[in-house]
Amino acid sequence: MGVIKRILRILILVLALAIIYLGLRSGGIYMSGMNLPISSSITPPDWTEEKVMTLINDFRQGKGLGVLVPNDKLAKAAKARLAVILEYEDSLGDFTGLSREESLNAVDYEYSWVGDLLVVNFFRSNDAIAYWSANENSRLTLEEDNLKEVGIAIKQDSETVSVYVLLGSPAKLKAKVPTRQSVTPKSTWGGPQLWEAVNKRRVEMGVNPLKQRDELCTIAAIRLNQVLSLGSLDGHSGFEPTLKRDDLKWISEKYNISEFLISGYSTPQDSVFAWENTLGHKKLLSGGEYVWGCIYAQNQFGVAIAAY
Repeated sequence: MGVIKRILRILILVLALAIIYLGLRSGGIYMSGMNLPISSSITPPDWTEEKVMTLINDFRQGKGLGVLVPNDKLAKAAKARLAVILEYEDSLGDFTGLSREESLNAVDYEYSWVGDLLVVNFFRSNDAIAYWSANENSRLTLEEDNLKEVGIAIKQDSETVSVYVLLGSPAKLKAKVPTRQSVTPKSTWGGPQLWEAVNKRRVEMGVNPLKQRDELCTIAAIRLNQVLSLGSLDGHSGFEPTLKRDDLKWISEKYNISEFLISGYSTPQDSVFAWENTLGHKKLLSGGEYVWGCIYAQNQFGVAIAAY
């Protein structure tokens, strides 16, 4: 029986690795919770990778933390992990051998920090962020400042959804303890405050406030991390290459997209004033053609994406 069990475990592990390399979409992680029944007459909202990433990034922005950017390797590993969790109820990888760490090794993702989040058979009308925030381990994962990238797997049916989120930081980006001379005070405002200030000024100028779209938040998150890595604005040089990425080009095919950058201002209101008085940037505030958008900001750097 011992030999048969080992053979079965090997076959399951091979299947899980095949899911990784074939990029099959399956699902994610959870922690079963206080799911409330929903009315059968109401269609629950669809869950997408962009939606989950936006929810996580909005939470982190509200805490003054850096936003996460999508990573293909993490996404492949997350899909394999979710498939194993749902098929074999093996959340730790003890039975199949596909633990969180092994899934990352299989896709050659070298990390300095790693974390994960999970919901299984979670009602689609419920709030995953509120659920994760109520669990200490999950909340600490959401609030870990060293995490930089994310991979998300989702499987949903008519009423419920299962989600597994892998969060990591590449080994080469492992955080160093800053010296006293290098410590700089963090800005006390971020994306939510700048978003509110922009929409307030748009209404004052007689145009519609922007409505947030998750896919535009994906672009804003990537671009904010790019300028933060540079430590300065890049004159939009990274904007077009980001839109042309294979996994993102569908967004620029769906929308007409503009980017607005800002840095160095101590308040959201000062940033909005600077945009209003800079040639070409006033359109963010007065352009009635723009319908949708997303804004992320950190450490006095801001990226606004507007689209129609």
